[in-house]
Amino acid sequence: MQHSGSSLLSKFITSNSSITFKAMYSINTSIQLSPIETKICNLLNDYILHYNNSNRNKDPLVLRITGGWVRDKLLNQSSHDLDIAINTMSGEQFATNLNEFLAINYSNYNIKPHTIHKINKNPEKSKHLETTTTKLFDIEVDFVNLRSEEYSDDSRIPVTKFGTPEQDALRRDATLNALFYNIQSKQIEDFTKTGLKDLEDGILRTPLPPRQTFLDDPLRVLRLIRFASRFNFKIDPATLQEMNDIDINNAFISKISRERIGIEFEKILKGTSPLIGISLIQSTNIDNVIFFWQNDDSIIEFNKLNNPDIEKIDKIYKYDQKSRSILNNHILKLITLIPIFLQRFPECQIKFNDSKNIFFKKCFYLSSILIPMSNLKIIFNPKKKLNNTCPLVESIIKDGLKFPKLEAVTSSLIVESLNEYHNLVLYLTSNKSSIKRSIIGSFLRKLNGNWEICHFVSALNQMLLNPDDSEIIIENYKDFYNFVFKNSLENSHNLKPLVDGKELLKLFSLKGGPWLGKINDEAIIWQLDHPEANKDDLLDHIKLILPDYV
Repeated sequence: MQHSGSSLLSKFITSNSSITFKAMYSINTSIQLSPIETKICNLLNDYILHYNNSNRNKDPLVLRITGGWVRDKLLNQSSHDLDIAINTMSGEQFATNLNEFLAINYSNYNIKPHTIHKINKNPEKSKHLETTTTKLFDIEVDFVNLRSEEYSDDSRIPVTKFGTPEQDALRRDATLNALFYNIQSKQIEDFTKTGLKDLEDGILRTPLPPRQTFLDDPLRVLRLIRFASRFNFKIDPATLQEMNDIDINNAFISKISRERIGIEFEKILKGTSPLIGISLIQSTNIDNVIFFWQNDDSIIEFNKLNNPDIEKIDKIYKYDQKSRSILNNHILKLITLIPIFLQRFPECQIKFNDSKNIFFKKCFYLSSILIPMSNLKIIFNPKKKLNNTCPLVESIIKDGLKFPKLEAVTSSLIVESLNEYHNLVLYLTSNKSSIKRSIIGSFLRKLNGNWEICHFVSALNQMLLNPDDSEIIIENYKDFYNFVFKNSLENSHNLKPLVDGKELLKLFSLKGGPWLGKINDEAIIWQLDHPEANKDDLLDHIKLILPDYV
C-alpha cells in the first residue's frame, strides 16, 4: 500500500522508529535487604554455620539467592520471588534439615517449621527439576540445587544434573537473570562476567551462544522479548539476529506447548509496554507461531482437508522471499500507528492505565492484531456435523494462546463487528440532526458492554486502511464517542424492559410464546427512543402493537 507524504500517519507507517528501547532504570551497586529479607538471610546464615561446623569432612554449604530477585533488587524494585540455590544437596533435603534446625532452636527465632511442599518436575510449566517450597517468616521461599542442563534436538525438556554455580548461571535465559547473591558473603556473583554490565546498560543477551540457547529452549526467545517489554531494555544485536532464524521458528512448533506461549504473551500484554513486546514479535518473525490457531494436530490436518477457508488462512501466515506475511505486515503497520493513535485518543490511554481493567487492554491488542482474520472460520470439532465451526480469531485466542473463553469470544465479536461499527459512525456523521437513539443503542447492546473496545479498534482499523483521511476519521469517531455519552447510551447493554414478561402475561391474560420475546425487543427499541418514558407509557405503546404479534 502506498501512502501520501501529506498523510498525518505516513511517517509512522514506513518504519517502526516510534518504538524505542531505552533502559529506564538505574541500578544499585549492592543489594539492599528489606527487614523480612534480613531476617531470612540471618536465619540461613546461622544454619550455614551450624551445618558447616557439623560436617567438616564435607564440602561447605553455600546458599545463593538467584535469578529475578537479584535483578529486581538491583533495579530498586521489590521482589517476593525468593529462589535459593544450594550447592551440596537437593532442595527437599535442605528444607527438611532446616525444619529440624528450627524445631530445635524455636526459642531463638520464634517461628515454627512450616509444611514442606515439593514441586515435582513439570516441563509444561518450565519446572525441569524438583523444587521445594516452604515459608520463612510468612514468606514463601523455594529451594533447589545448583544444576547443569543438557538438551536433545526434539525437546525443550533437559536432562538435569547437579552443577557448579557457573554451570547454573550459564544455563539461564539472559546474563542479567544469571546474577547470584551469596547469602554468606553478602556479595553479588556474576559468573557470566557480563551480567552486571548488561543490567547497567539495559542489554539482554544470552550467557551461551544464542543459537544453541534458543534451539535448546525456544521459549527463551519469548522470555527475552518479555523482559525487553517489561524493562524497556534492548536485545543484543547478535542475540536478536539469531531470534530471527527459521530453525528457531520451527523449534517453537516442535518443542513449545501452546500454554507456555500463552503465559509469556499474556505477561507481555499485562505489562507497562506491551507494544515493545509486540514489536519484537513482529521483527523476529515469530508472529506465525505466537498467533497460530490450534494445538491439536488432528484438527489442523482435518481443516487442511475439509475447511473451505484454509487457503485464505494459510495465506495470512505465509512468508515468501520477497515480502512479509499478511499478518506480519499488518502488525508492523499496527505498532507504528498505535503511539500516535493513543495521543489522539487519550480516552483509550486512560483505559490502558487502569490496572483494574486489564481485560480492556488485552482485548484491544488481541482484536487489533487479529483484524486480518475477520470473516474466517475453522472446524473445531471434526466429529460434529452441525455447528462445528468457530471464528478463526476465537480459536487463535482460546485454542492457540489458551486464554480464557470470554477474552476469545469478546475479541472475536469485536473483529467481526468492525465494519458494522464503522458504518454506524458514518450513519451518525450523515444524520446528526435526525439520529435515532435506538439505532445506535441496539447495536451497542450486541457488544455486551464492550463497545468502547470496539470503538477504538474500529477507529484504529480505519486509520490503518485510510491514513490520508486520518483527521476526518478521528473527528468522526470522537463525535460518535461523545454522542454515546451525551445520550446516556454507554450502558445500553444493561437496559431491560420497564415491564417484565410475567407482568405482561398477567396484564393481557395471555400464554407465553415467541411473541413475548419479540415484544420485549420492541420494548427495548421504544425505550431507547423514549428515554424519559415511564412504565405506563410503555404499556400504552405495547397495547398498540400487540395485535401485530399475537
